[in-house]
Amino acid sequence: MRILFLNVRKKSIDCRNLLKMARRPHVIILAELLQGSQTHYETGLHKTHEHMSRPTLYSRSRHIRIYSKYELEADRRTSLRGNRLKNNWVRCRIKGITISAVHMPTRAKKRKPFADLKRWMAKHAKSRTLLIGDFNTAPSDKKWGPQLKTWTEFGWRNLWDGTPGGDKAWTFKGTRKSDRRRRIDHAFAGQGLGNAKLTHLPDFRVKRLTDHSGLLVTINQGK
Repeated sequence: MRILFLNVRKKSIDCRNLLKMARRPHVIILAELLQGSQTHYETGLHKTHEHMSRPTLYSRSRHIRIYSKYELEADRRTSLRGNRLKNNWVRCRIKGITISAVHMPTRAKKRKPFADLKRWMAKHAKSRTLLIGDFNTAPSDKKWGPQLKTWTEFGWRNLWDGTPGGDKAWTFKGTRKSDRRRRIDHAFAGQGLGNAKLTHLPDFRVKRLTDHSGLLVTINQGK
């Protein structure tokens, strides 16, 4: 199974181009969707990825959604009161694999979401689960970077560690002159997904379709 994560930065990328650049993934996770862009992707992907997670059209502007060739066995969102990831943390089970997709807030708004994620990560480390998303956090971030390290201590595998050049890769560069190149998009595999591999897809960013690289995770279900 090939799983793509991409922060589209509220843009409506041509779906045929998206599929080609992402190497025809079976599951597509798009973050930072507006109401109009959700409609765009629903229309453009319905022939190839007819199964979709629940829409969040009337809440915050930075929505996240999953599009799949395969039936969604489960479709859940975090609904805890006060959790700022309420509409930006969606979990679907597809072909026996739980895919947990996240778009983390920025700056001071991270405290509560990271606390909720930490409890969840501690509980599900041994499962067939993929956690993937835009965490707005670089490993070098002195305040929030250690949170990513904590998850590997629970037993999760940081897929960047097995990616050629992953220690030097960066996935985001904003439009402001003061913005630095950072690796803020991440993927972690539970112990039940020992064969999961990550491929960095910078073309989405290089071709200015969005300001993020894509992450493509491949899981060999035959093992």
